[in-house]
Amino acid sequence: NILNDTDTGNNIKRVSEYAGFIAEKISDSAAFVKQIKLYASLHDVGKVGIPDELLKNPGKFSPTEMEDMKQHVVYGAKMLTATGIPEMAANIAKYHHEKWDGTGYLEGLKGKEIPLEARIVAMADVYDALSTKRVYKEAFPEEKIDTIITEERGKHFDPRLVDIYFENKLHFIEIKKRLA
Repeated sequence: NILNDTDTGNNIKRVSEYAGFIAEKISDSAAFVKQIKLYASLHDVGKVGIPDELLKNPGKFSPTEMEDMKQHVVYGAKMLTATGIPEMAANIAKYHHEKWDGTGYLEGLKGKEIPLEARIVAMADVYDALSTKRVYKEAFPEEKIDTIITEERGKHFDPRLVDIYFENKLHFIEIKKRLA
């Protein structure tokens, strides 16, 4: 089960904090910031539909396994498309693996076609993945993270969000340490 380990719980908290912080820097809307902090925590909720043996696979995915894994965005969006739940929740689940240059999945959205909330959560989620240990890799040093994020500016990430990251780098490190 996706919620059966401390790593996942802390990942959820960190991604929510990073996303909320980025949202504060980009939006004057308190409601937007509050919602993004809440719904960022559900970005991977669709992984409940993915078998444990696939989720905990420490190796590389086969092409078939990768296609199966990608379905978590569909499952998450379906779970969060309900009366009374703001569209933002489903947008985050469905589009957080889209990339600014259109090479992401599942729909290949590009630039501002990707909802802002999903672009923010993508940035937060990738920073968390790079900066923490996972079953398949060690945490990267900050210099390596900065190199990767710089290289992905305008490719994976909205350039404005990369700028916010670098202008507030110490805040990201503080969140990571606090929620380690």
